[in-house]
Amino acid sequence: MNKYSSIALFSLGSLFAVDSEAYDWGFRSYDAPVNYNFLSVAIGGGKLNSDVLEGRDGVTVSDINLRFLVNEYWITNIQYKGRFTHHGDENDRADYVTVSGARRFAVMDNGDLYAGVKLGGVSVKIRDSNGSTIAKEQDFLLGVFAGVNYGFTDALEGNMVLEYLEYDLTHESSFELSLDYYFTTHFSLGAYGRTIWNDDSTLDQGGIVAKLRF
Repeated sequence: MNKYSSIALFSLGSLFAVDSEAYDWGFRSYDAPVNYNFLSVAIGGGKLNSDVLEGRDGVTVSDINLRFLVNEYWITNIQYKGRFTHHGDENDRADYVTVSGARRFAVMDNGDLYAGVKLGGVSVKIRDSNGSTIAKEQDFLLGVFAGVNYGFTDALEGNMVLEYLEYDLTHESSFELSLDYYFTTHFSLGAYGRTIWNDDSTLDQGGIVAKLRF
């Protein structure tokens, strides 16, 4: 795991290392070991290591995600991701809007496996220092993903996910680890670390996440 992932996750883990007892708050849906019904907002940053895109190193990212458990077995997501890559007097902007569906497998008392597909679109823009668009490309994307959710306690949850996205502009794979701590039954703060790679580059990033459970 990259240094951004390690710093984010180690900081959160250290903060709540003393939380060794499960709380009986009783807010699990369908007896699931983690919360699935939430709206989350994430911000973060990282570094791009590229063989062909010289000078594009600083990256900022944002994420808005609406997830809910349709029934005991099926999960759905509506998600927006924004990625800004800075280089000289220009910057790249990539916007992703996706809808996904996944099957949940309750394989252990404290954890779930899940796997699903993702459909959506991506828009990539090259902009100058004034924010004006120099070039723009749009494309349809298709993705698959699989992961593990685990409830360490009623308040502390963890997630690990692998994802692959395919579209004409490029393709990318990613691996993510995250932790979330619920301060109340409806609000949590967390941290994540993610590595994204394709044939030409690797993006290491980390950030913080706020979730509002409904």
